[in-house]
Amino acid sequence: MDKKIIIFDVDGVLIESHGYHKAFKDTVRLGAKELGFDVDLSNEDIARFEGMGISSEWHSSAACMAVLLINGTFDLSPLFAFIKGEQAEIPVRIRLERAVSRMAIEAGVDPARPVAIIQNSETIQSFPFDIFQEMILGSEGFEEIYGMKSSLGVESYLYEYDKPLLSVSSKKQLFDWLQISEYGCAIMTNRPTREMPDAKYAQKLTGLERIPVSGYGDMGWLAEKFGGEAANYSKPSPIHALSAVLASFGKESNQCLQEAHAATKGDFSDDIMRLDGYEIWILEDTPAGIISAGAMGELLRGQGLDVKANKFGITNSPVKAGYLEAQGAQVFENVNLALKEIF
Repeated sequence: MDKKIIIFDVDGVLIESHGYHKAFKDTVRLGAKELGFDVDLSNEDIARFEGMGISSEWHSSAACMAVLLINGTFDLSPLFAFIKGEQAEIPVRIRLERAVSRMAIEAGVDPARPVAIIQNSETIQSFPFDIFQEMILGSEGFEEIYGMKSSLGVESYLYEYDKPLLSVSSKKQLFDWLQISEYGCAIMTNRPTREMPDAKYAQKLTGLERIPVSGYGDMGWLAEKFGGEAANYSKPSPIHALSAVLASFGKESNQCLQEAHAATKGDFSDDIMRLDGYEIWILEDTPAGIISAGAMGELLRGQGLDVKANKFGITNSPVKAGYLEAQGAQVFENVNLALKEIF
């Protein structure tokens, strides 16, 4: 195939996301302190969350608080066991609500409060959302975007702690590669977009400001237009991957989103039909993005299109590698090694 598209995830692929991980740890530490606990979240705990497709720290930090409310100890093993019983294709927040509810009932605890923490995890003026967002945006950015008084007095953790994983030579090769007219590239991320700057921070840090993005804010736009929640449209949904692929053509974002949504209802646009004969690489560090890519490939091939969707898992964690391989991904230690395979 001589028509090719690369789709990058951000955190764990383009960015070594120390900012999100440190904010996750500090959010859990502060939340636990309010409940009377002294808690340190480990890197292995984070890897297990991400390996199960729970890559949004809004969700995972809320889940940690729910565990403390249910068991009174910070042992995440029971939670992970319950999550494992939920289908990976189900939106993350719903999976967590179900897992936490089952966990509470088995422990003989009223599930209402721990489940409510998960339900409100994407809601402003709730914990842990507010604390986490202030750490990510910085106190000044938090006040400017949300119009709320900050409480921490911090600089943006993303600016302070994130590191680029894409090498200078790989970036040059990528832009040289993109000179071929039928080659394209886009970013698919659960980082907030549109009114929120998280994805732009990553583009600036990696020097990929010219690469189009399909992010969580775009899924929120779909939810406002067609109902439901952003989680219903974001990875592992095929809509997220397909909207990113369409964005690689240089199309306007809302049009990409509407065409990707319509395709899941059986209405395939002319640009989607253009994908016949394309080879697509998805570079992801969590199963949700790999599932999204696989579902997109099945959707397109079901329409009779000759499309090859290559699943490239990116991680140096044996824990995460196992989860990625379970979804059919070929695993690479870093994005630069994966790109060598493509170039």
